[in-house]
Amino acid sequence: MGVLGERIKLRRLLKIMGCITVVLMLGALALGISTSRYMKGVIRDQFNEQQLALARATANRVETTIQNAIVDLILLNSLPAIQYCDAGSYEVLLLSTLPLLNRDHIIEIRRVDRDGKTMLVANEQGIGMRHFGVETQDAAAYLSWASDMSNRGKTMGTGIRSKDPSKERRTILLDLITPTYEETANAAHPHPTHRFAGYLRATLDVSKLLREIIPHIKSGKSGYAWVLDSSGSFLHHPEAAFVGENAFEARSNRNPRISFARINEIQQNEMLRGMEGTGTYISGWHRDVVEPMEKLIAFSPVRIRGPYLDYIWSVAVAAPAHEIEGIVNTVYARQSVLQSAIVFLILLGSIIVLLYELRWSTILEHEVESKTRDIQHYASELERSESLYRSLVESAEDLIFTVDVDGIIRTANRHMASFFGVRPGDLAGRGLLDLLPAGQAEQQLALVRKTLEDRRGVRIESALHVQEQDVWLNVQYIPVTGEAGDGELALGIARDITDRKSLEAQLINTEKLASLGTLAAGVAHEINNPLGIMLGFCELLLEKSEPGTIEHNDLKIIERHGLHCKSIVERLLSFARISEEAEEFCDLNGNVESILSVVKHTLEMNNIQLVTALTQGLPMVRGDSRGIQQVLLNLISNAIHAMDSQGTLTVVTRPGKKPGWIEAVVSDTGCGIPKDVMQKIFDPFFTTKKVGDGTGLGLSVSYGIVSNYGGSIDCESQAEGEASGQSGTAFTITLPARPDEPSDRERPAQPRAAGEGTSS
Repeated sequence: MGVLGERIKLRRLLKIMGCITVVLMLGALALGISTSRYMKGVIRDQFNEQQLALARATANRVETTIQNAIVDLILLNSLPAIQYCDAGSYEVLLLSTLPLLNRDHIIEIRRVDRDGKTMLVANEQGIGMRHFGVETQDAAAYLSWASDMSNRGKTMGTGIRSKDPSKERRTILLDLITPTYEETANAAHPHPTHRFAGYLRATLDVSKLLREIIPHIKSGKSGYAWVLDSSGSFLHHPEAAFVGENAFEARSNRNPRISFARINEIQQNEMLRGMEGTGTYISGWHRDVVEPMEKLIAFSPVRIRGPYLDYIWSVAVAAPAHEIEGIVNTVYARQSVLQSAIVFLILLGSIIVLLYELRWSTILEHEVESKTRDIQHYASELERSESLYRSLVESAEDLIFTVDVDGIIRTANRHMASFFGVRPGDLAGRGLLDLLPAGQAEQQLALVRKTLEDRRGVRIESALHVQEQDVWLNVQYIPVTGEAGDGELALGIARDITDRKSLEAQLINTEKLASLGTLAAGVAHEINNPLGIMLGFCELLLEKSEPGTIEHNDLKIIERHGLHCKSIVERLLSFARISEEAEEFCDLNGNVESILSVVKHTLEMNNIQLVTALTQGLPMVRGDSRGIQQVLLNLISNAIHAMDSQGTLTVVTRPGKKPGWIEAVVSDTGCGIPKDVMQKIFDPFFTTKKVGDGTGLGLSVSYGIVSNYGGSIDCESQAEGEASGQSGTAFTITLPARPDEPSDRERPAQPRAAGEGTSS
């Protein structure tokens, strides 16, 4: 009965296991289908967001190119030769206008006077003056807009026009107009009349501009981009026949059997209204594939100022949806099959194990009971020994570990695992070469081998690079004997002495700056007196010389370089002088906003995005506004130079890591500071800029100002070409807060981004 009963139980168990197998396989299939549908939606949304970012970047590039053309037009309009168009100005006009042709895709420059007559035409054929009649094409509208005093200094786009529309690839042109006033003097007109003189018009080859940018835009495997103007016509499209055609009619004319209502709705209600976004629509073709298909689209606007309304273009990026969904379907089909196979194998293994257990459970039961008692005894002894070990090693704040002659770590305490940023059990079996840079690991391995070879302890202070940080450790190696099979091991005990080393370096730098300050003050005072005499006599000679002569220009050069020397002397005195002003407190956020308002235009001209995160309600900090603003201006100027006309400048104010301190962080995405010059950046006269671009006093003066307030200034930088791949520099200014200010006024910062301006 016992054997029969076991067989009956086994049959029931096998039936139950079979049912469970079927249910789990069906569940895995259903889960795969539902997950596939969900992931399709997620991936479609993510892909469309990537297309939107691509469309936004492309629109910004088109708008920036047009903005550059506007800047060139305004600069050209400020020349006296353009304002007066005298017969004797031909050479000046030739040298001024020809360099602009084909720059920013400008193909023609035309100067029209107040009566609508063309006075100057410059194009690829050359330059002509006073050989043209009245400008007929929209001249009255242009003159009406240009003569309005409220439009002085502004620029407008005159709308899109086609050149030679009979060709297969039409040429799309855009005219830019800016009013001209006689407001600059020259030899022939020493007294400007400041009256309205007409307008200056630059013609852009939009087709060439877009052909340079748009064909390089790729989305997915076969996605492409196209551009609409404000009237709904294609400015650019991979289908050359579509260029210049109405977007609401071109598709239907090609394939009338397909409804394009959705894409027409997107164009009408969103794209032509200057909105950006994403969506889907049905198309009848895509490149060489001709069949109905769903497409994913993202679009972003380009805005150009017009005479009475703004022109809005729209850049769209589109790709077939099946390219994205096909990948998801393949992945989840394979996943479903794999899941079902895994479930089946698990259940099959469970059945085999169950049968094996039924056979051997009775035989092993007695053996297990006897062994269990022995194991419990040994386990209690092991727990007591392990508890003693952990109490001594695991609670230590030093790094304690053992390593063999090959540099393989055999044991390590919890503090060492935390130091290297890994879990406590993951250090055993790893080598020093895995945890440290090659040169530093070889140095430590040489010390380990020396310890084991000499059978004598070794102590050394080492600089290591761990978790993207440079740290100093006081390391001691002691030879020990390992367990059987482990061979000889070295016991390592290391202590973090980074703070002590930093304090030593700061004290050395402070003493060096104090000595150099005393020397700089003496040198500056000795130079200042003869420099003042030189500038004074130079000014007297300037008064006696005739402006415009060679002597006058030479004296101006002497005066300019003398003033440059004077500014260097003043910086030397500022570096060496201890402020005699009474200690005061100032508003850090207010000083930051004042400096940012001063440099905002410079950031825009250099295509640098400004991001601020100022924590509101910070207490006052020790220092005067003039000194704080000088420090901020020096750091921002260095950041602008490092980013080389592109990047992001971030300014943050926040409570310090310790109570009673406030921090201001100025960071950039520039070229960064190499590690071999990091120790020299606060030295006077040390600079990495070209000769004439800097004096090397900015950071040393800033260091002296912040130190005088009882604060500190620290630098973290990642140079180009280093391991992380992303370069940049961050300076952190730490200042003491006014002690009587309450600390609960602090509110978290709200990041704000100030991008490049686009208005003309």
